[in-house]
Amino acid sequence: MEYWLKSEAFVVKVEATDGQLLVRLRDERSGREWPKVPLLALEIHDKALRREERYERLKVMLAEEADGELHIVVRMPRCDIEAGVWLRLEAGELRVSLPIIEVYEGAPGMFRLFAVDLLPGLMRVSGAGAKLVLPLNTGFVCDLTEAPACQDQFLIYGEQPRWELTPTLPFCAAHNADGGLMALVREGACDARCQFNADGDGGGETGFAMTLRRTWVDPVDHVSREIRIVPLAAADDPVLACARRIRRHVIDDHGKKTLEARATESPEVAYLLEAFIMKLFYGVQNDGYMMQGRENQARFKLCMTFDEANAALRKLSDLGVDKILTQSVGWNARGHDGLYPERFPIEPRVGGEAAFRRLIKHGNALGYHMQIHDNFMMNNLSSPAFDPDLVVQDIYGEPLIQGHWAGGPECGSWGLALPHERLGGHMERMREFGLRGMLYVDYMQKPLEVNYHPRHGGPRSDCSAGQVRIVEEARRVFGACGTEFGFMPCAVAADHIATCGEPWHITHWKPDWPIHSLLAHGDVVPIWQLVFSGLTVCEARGGVSWANVQECVLFGRVPRDEWSTRPGVMPVFDGDRAARLKAVYDLCITRFGHLKRMAISSFIQDGDKRQTTFDDGTTVVADSASDELIVNGDRVACPTILNPQT
Repeated sequence: MEYWLKSEAFVVKVEATDGQLLVRLRDERSGREWPKVPLLALEIHDKALRREERYERLKVMLAEEADGELHIVVRMPRCDIEAGVWLRLEAGELRVSLPIIEVYEGAPGMFRLFAVDLLPGLMRVSGAGAKLVLPLNTGFVCDLTEAPACQDQFLIYGEQPRWELTPTLPFCAAHNADGGLMALVREGACDARCQFNADGDGGGETGFAMTLRRTWVDPVDHVSREIRIVPLAAADDPVLACARRIRRHVIDDHGKKTLEARATESPEVAYLLEAFIMKLFYGVQNDGYMMQGRENQARFKLCMTFDEANAALRKLSDLGVDKILTQSVGWNARGHDGLYPERFPIEPRVGGEAAFRRLIKHGNALGYHMQIHDNFMMNNLSSPAFDPDLVVQDIYGEPLIQGHWAGGPECGSWGLALPHERLGGHMERMREFGLRGMLYVDYMQKPLEVNYHPRHGGPRSDCSAGQVRIVEEARRVFGACGTEFGFMPCAVAADHIATCGEPWHITHWKPDWPIHSLLAHGDVVPIWQLVFSGLTVCEARGGVSWANVQECVLFGRVPRDEWSTRPGVMPVFDGDRAARLKAVYDLCITRFGHLKRMAISSFIQDGDKRQTTFDDGTTVVADSASDELIVNGDRVACPTILNPQT
């Protein structure tokens, strides 16, 4: 039996033969035929054998074509598991849908479906120019020409055991001199498993399986899964092509507004687009990962008082730094990370509540947006407000330890379980202090977890939804919200992201991880930046350096610095640092700050030289080797105080 779908972009042939459904895809624009592959494979856990078995030979229960769609239902009789898949050609793409309502487990006491691998092996390339584009960090391109044999897989939006992979976007692609294919997970991304292999002979493949569960007792997300297969022309730059398609997904499917539109409806976003972000660091405990090397010091480290911060802000105002979004860090009890989710009393060792109120009033009078660094994900075990019912529980029914920072060992909140008094109610209380401007909520978006709590439990998608809920509540109370990491759900919901992925994440990949062997054959590329430019503000976190200015202007980022007045933890604010801050402000905010409102239409990299072009035609070239910054053909002079050669 044969079934056909045809459009101007693709011809899809599905044939049932010898107990197997095989798919042949032809790109009509290039004439390229992709390899014949199974429609799907079922990964089923056999409880008696205590292992997963993979099945590609399945019994076809139904195959029908209607209204340009092909509906196929398959069953694995021995396990009594059945699944329905829909194929449709739409807008030049192949849509592959797995409705969860069409997944049946007839003997769930013995067999459970763990994953459905869709079109396995389809996106395979070899020969001249063969590359895989993977959703690692801000984007990772692997040249397969000399890459060693390697295979690996990971879940989109991260897993704590390998959080350094930082898969921020739900896509992958394969491309060579004849063109390529991109896969975009349009629905069910939180359970999408990206998988790839390099064969060691100049070829490789990538694609997605849709997971339902990873352990026998995992809750299943009852939403449909869908991927889109997108053709890439031979002449396409796969980085730009993938970024453009993901950007359309973010805008069309998720309703993401531009920063320009957000600025018209939110005064807080409008201010953010013209401000320097400064984290004012007051106090922190010597504990956890970030405090290593200070084991012989007293537990609490005083970095700055509220009154000392007042004097520093006055100095910046006198220098002409007119707009600053401050984020007070360590204002809460025991300082940074302290006793979360408890914040009070306001830390007396840095000034207490009266001095905190003076600081806010003084900063507001200078025209600054005085805000705090807050945290709704961290639950320190030592906190008097710790509630095991509001945190993620592990498979053993115990609170899941997720880190050990300055507040000690901690567990992650289950955002959907937080009551009003721990979320919006707390924000409203803080607003009464006179805080204004975009609220920054730290420590999210984190890698996703399954929660095994008997009442509040849920799948990874609920974990993501809980973090998005926190962002949305901050936007409701304060008009705008920023958060730490750029996994797509929070990057869509937030107005600001502190980091979209950093080079040091890549350098921390472990040598025993299979993906590590591809590092010498790949490059990090700015797909995230191309997707979210003009949609979500992203920080340039390199402080008061010329390299940070280059990064700000090249990608339309907002500069951020963090400082205190006493040495030992953060850079010390003094006359030299104040002058550096003013120099960065003049370039990144006053002169080139308008770039963060615009989309980046192209990106080119040649060794140490990177070039971006914005929608208004502005072209920026940054050369890290020569320290040159060129905008529209004109060299931008590095201020003497920032000159890396002096």
